[in-house]
Amino acid sequence: MHPDNLVFDVIRFGLVVSSSLFALVLWGYGRGGVGRGYLFLAAAAVLAALRHLGLLVLPASAALHLAVDLELVLRGVVLLFGVQLLTRDRARWPLVLAGLVSAVLVVFGWWRDVDLWMHLPGSVMAGAGFLAAAWHFWQSRDRKRPLGFLGASACLLLTGLFWLSDPVLALSRGGPWGLAMLQGLYAVASMFLILALYQSEKLRADFASEIQERALLRVLRSRRRVVQLREWTDVLLRQITDGVVVCDLQGVITGFNRSAEIIYGYRASEVLGQSVMILIPEDERPPDLEAFLESLNGGEDEFSSPREVRARHKDGSELELEMVVSPMSLSDARQLVAIVRDISERKQQQEQLNYMARHDALTGLPNRKSFEAQVSERLAAGEQGACVFVDLDDFKLLNDTLGHKAGDLALVAMSRRLRNVAGEQASVARQSGDEFVIFLPGMRDRETTEAWLEQLVTRVRQPVTFGDVEFGLSCSVGIADTSSGSEDVEGLIRRADLAMYHAKRSGKNRHSYFTEEMLEESSYTAELASQLKRLDLEKELSLVFQPRMHLDGRQLAGAEVLLRWRNLKGENIPPDRFIPVAEETGQILRIGYWVLEESCRYLSRWGHYLDLMVLSINLSPRQLFDEKLVERIEDVRNRYGLAPAQLEFEITESSAMQDIGYAIRVLSRLRALGYGLSLDDFGTGFSSLSHMRSLPVDTIKIDRSFVSGIDVNRGERVMVAGIIELASHLGMRVLAEGVETREQLDILDSLGCDEAQGYLIGKPMPAEAFRQLVLEDWDTVAAPL
Repeated sequence: MHPDNLVFDVIRFGLVVSSSLFALVLWGYGRGGVGRGYLFLAAAAVLAALRHLGLLVLPASAALHLAVDLELVLRGVVLLFGVQLLTRDRARWPLVLAGLVSAVLVVFGWWRDVDLWMHLPGSVMAGAGFLAAAWHFWQSRDRKRPLGFLGASACLLLTGLFWLSDPVLALSRGGPWGLAMLQGLYAVASMFLILALYQSEKLRADFASEIQERALLRVLRSRRRVVQLREWTDVLLRQITDGVVVCDLQGVITGFNRSAEIIYGYRASEVLGQSVMILIPEDERPPDLEAFLESLNGGEDEFSSPREVRARHKDGSELELEMVVSPMSLSDARQLVAIVRDISERKQQQEQLNYMARHDALTGLPNRKSFEAQVSERLAAGEQGACVFVDLDDFKLLNDTLGHKAGDLALVAMSRRLRNVAGEQASVARQSGDEFVIFLPGMRDRETTEAWLEQLVTRVRQPVTFGDVEFGLSCSVGIADTSSGSEDVEGLIRRADLAMYHAKRSGKNRHSYFTEEMLEESSYTAELASQLKRLDLEKELSLVFQPRMHLDGRQLAGAEVLLRWRNLKGENIPPDRFIPVAEETGQILRIGYWVLEESCRYLSRWGHYLDLMVLSINLSPRQLFDEKLVERIEDVRNRYGLAPAQLEFEITESSAMQDIGYAIRVLSRLRALGYGLSLDDFGTGFSSLSHMRSLPVDTIKIDRSFVSGIDVNRGERVMVAGIIELASHLGMRVLAEGVETREQLDILDSLGCDEAQGYLIGKPMPAEAFRQLVLEDWDTVAAPL
């Protein structure tokens, strides 16, 4: 072996020894509790020892030299990471990233055979690491005895400078002196650190205090956690709104919070140590309690999710509870923790909600859905009977005159009466508003049904007292038995409903049995509604005019405008069929304003015949309550250049009664503008003298039902005479409708009636015929009268 090689081997061996010594000293610092960073510094020294050991014993190769250069990068990263831990700086990613970049540069240098890139990154990283370690020892020196750490800092400083200058001076590769210097620096740094360890009282105290402090902290933290856990548990058990009952696997109660005391009625001191059986009703107690509790502890999920159970109160009453049971370890023993919640009030509320969902809040009767369910069950069981649909007549008028409290009182009274009349076996329900439905089991005989209906009508008509006011009601009743159609509850109710509407249209205060013709009529009404939606006003509708005559002088007073409908199929549909349907569907607004427009158009053409001729136009209830009614009338009149006095509007008392206050305001505006107003069909329905006085109308139209018998019925003649005299005193004119004979006309004239209208004077006729036969030749019409 050449002397140079021998010298290198000896020096490298010394470097292995000195690096290992340095690593042991640093490891001792780290194990002593000064800081985990010293362990990383020791690891860096171990890497240095491994580097030189590898160069000493392994054969020279390119792979060995690459590993040596990469070791410098790794050593620098480990040194910097250790210093970061010692200085409590935890920014690790920059170091890792710098190491990776340096390693890549080293590999790149070897791949491209660039000498500088082979050695420079490792030398820089190692130098930076030793300089950082030197700075740490400088900062950590004992001010009173700084020699140990100060010497170590100087040695590491020189080591860092050595590696930083190595790529330029090639100290580690150009001769043994650089390696010898490194050996000496490692050895001297180790001696200085040993000196610091034995001389520095502060360092020894730090070792001892660090160890003691850590041990003490562990004990204190453990005790604090136990105390806090107990405190938190106590607070939670006291504050939680659910009851908590804890028992062991023998069924002995070991825990009982405040909420459990409230639920069960026991104080905790009364139940602790007692068997959990005292909280369970006798018929609910398991035959083998221990086996049952053991099964819960074994993880069976019978109570692992909320389950409703019955429990026993201290006073012996039963409770409805919701319970969840969970096994857990408390005080090194298996326990069962039950979370209980009193749901008795919730169950009562649920039952109340269910009752309210099935019953009417005002009357207490079952509601429509409940009635349908009850009757469906009866029909499914093969039970036969009749469905009765009851509607109170003119109930809205009662609400409007006496108020909703009176209406509610009447509904409650009627519900009691219906239940009493129907009997216990019947099902009675409030359908909606003032409508009731009854299912009478076994009621299929017509004679028996008639007797029962008579009793029903009699009971409904009995007066109801509200305060000092006593009022009576009537009802319209529809009946459909189970033999009149399919055994379907909805169909049964619908058939009874159709029969009720037939009774109401027939004059109210009566009953009607369902017939198939009613179903056909209902279908026809639905077809009319469909046709009205598609109605072509110009092609299908037309106007006819019926003349009115002044009895004094037999002069033409004007005409009433009447509507006719001939659909596209060529069918003539009478007004009494389609007008109510148009009213219900809302199409009457469109039709009504078309009638107004056409009437004004014709009137503007006839002005030269008679300037003061008046056209009387019917206003539907929907028009009367249209907010834009007055504005629309004024707009049409102005466009055709007519005077307000040439137009008269007819209303019925029933339409005004829907909102008497609003109706009076609208009619007052029309009258103030100069339009004529008349009250149609007076004497029918619920005519009221107070309404006759309060409604701002100019003319009262006596219904044809009174006029038709005036020449043969003295009573009707007296009633007509009274209406005429009363209207005269109120400053109103009277027009009699339906005059068909000369005798009727003479009687009306003798009684002082102002105007007459009827077939005797003229039938309704189209516009052109009215112009030719009435306007141009009135003298011929009036001559025989």
